[in-house]
Amino acid sequence: MQVMRNGREKAQQVRATQKIKDLGAAFVAYTGENGGLLPRENHSGSGDTWQAASEEAASEVWYNALILNMARKSVGEIGEAGKPQLFYEDGYPLFVPGAPYPKSEKKLENPMFAIGMNSRLQRRDNDTGEKPQGTLASIQAPASTVIFLERGMPKDEKVIRSQANFSASPKAGPKAFAGRHNQKGLLLFADGHVEVKSPRDILTGSGQVKTLEEGSSVVWTRDPDDDPN
Repeated sequence: MQVMRNGREKAQQVRATQKIKDLGAAFVAYTGENGGLLPRENHSGSGDTWQAASEEAASEVWYNALILNMARKSVGEIGEAGKPQLFYEDGYPLFVPGAPYPKSEKKLENPMFAIGMNSRLQRRDNDTGEKPQGTLASIQAPASTVIFLERGMPKDEKVIRSQANFSASPKAGPKAFAGRHNQKGLLLFADGHVEVKSPRDILTGSGQVKTLEEGSSVVWTRDPDDDPN
């Protein structure tokens, strides 16, 4: 039984890796077609709902813009069509094998994301209150900077007790990194490669984000010198 379970978990990780790689390819295509602009991390007009995803202001949010680039129905289009079950089909780009989606119809009420965009890439401007999208060129260490991560859902187990925000929202910071593959998870970096990491690789035991000086190889902001992890 253990051998079968290990084989199933390995297969789920392989499929999840391909899903996040495909998302990375769509990210690269989007930035190339939009003057280097990054897609937006979320749209909070009415929360992380089907309605919010379908609003015009959400058109440049990653879960709409990148999925359309992949020639699939965006999250907003799924919401407009009133067919939330499409979001949870195995072949949908954002459905992650091995993620603990609710078995009940509760998951149909709102989109529940098992992958999130790094929420530290787009900082709010203190003067205007707005969050500029930022550009790919402004990322100083693309091979080390996270764009997407497997993000915690309510039923994901926390590898470190002090982890937080396992909310299944479309954006996520390092504390919400899910270790759902034998206590490890997937990170997609700005240069398109994927790494398997443990939350312990990026967080201290107290839940603080490790800096480069503390031995972390992962960057969460566009410019770690100006805006450290």
